[in-house]
Amino acid sequence: MNTNKLRYIVAVDRYGSMSAAAEAIHVSQPSLTRTVAELEKELGFALFERRARGMRATALGRNIIDRASRILADIDQLSADARTFREYRESQLRLCISPPPLVSLLNSALPQLLQYYPRLKVEIKSVASERAVSLLRAGDADMIIGSSRALREHSELKTIPVRPFAGCFFVRASHPLARLKKVTPKEILDYPLVLPERDGGSPEITSKLLGKTEIPLDHQIHIIGYFPLVCEVVAATDAVAFVGRAYRSNADFLTRFSLLPIEYVGSVELCCAHRHGTELSAPERVLIEMMQ
Repeated sequence: MNTNKLRYIVAVDRYGSMSAAAEAIHVSQPSLTRTVAELEKELGFALFERRARGMRATALGRNIIDRASRILADIDQLSADARTFREYRESQLRLCISPPPLVSLLNSALPQLLQYYPRLKVEIKSVASERAVSLLRAGDADMIIGSSRALREHSELKTIPVRPFAGCFFVRASHPLARLKKVTPKEILDYPLVLPERDGGSPEITSKLLGKTEIPLDHQIHIIGYFPLVCEVVAATDAVAFVGRAYRSNADFLTRFSLLPIEYVGSVELCCAHRHGTELSAPERVLIEMMQ
């Protein structure tokens, strides 16, 4: 017994005749008559009494038809709820960036995405890796962009590779290091460091930037996960922080800060992560394509 058969008998009951029901649900009358007869044979009793003026449910048929109506109503509601959820998912982008300096990866991709989807609602959180995973688990975020190494540790997440992150250190424009033509990692460690998180992707990025030079255990480190505040701390002190190399072309940023001329070791592998069993929305898929 399938839902089409249920819809057929409900229609016959509602419209009172084979011809009226067939016209209402857009099937041929012979097909409808044959299907009702097959269902009655399958059940072992008549669903309708055939009368000169139409069809009327039998006592046993009434029970089956009423149950069929409830089942169809539940199915229709389920379909409507699923459609509403899909429309909701397609209308918004809830994204976590971890660690926060990676937000520069969206400098060109996000404006393009909003041109494709002008009605899209965007919510982006720049947070530490563990916080991002917690938001994803709780259903308060739909996707994370972050360090592949950090996110692959979580087996419940599905990861999709995107372009690696290339970072660089920056200081205030009047910083002593800003006057040098070349800066070494050891010279950077003469000053406090600002990191967006203690664990997760931040140490990986820093180690890539510093190469084989290790940060002393007693080194002065500020953990600040909010990038605008990082900028204010760097602007007011001798602290050194890191940012994406996309900022090399950011004129407003370069009026306040200098990117340090250091020989960089390499980039950090990145991915987009979402929960296994959840389907990416169209805007999410387009954003990932832009970043690959």
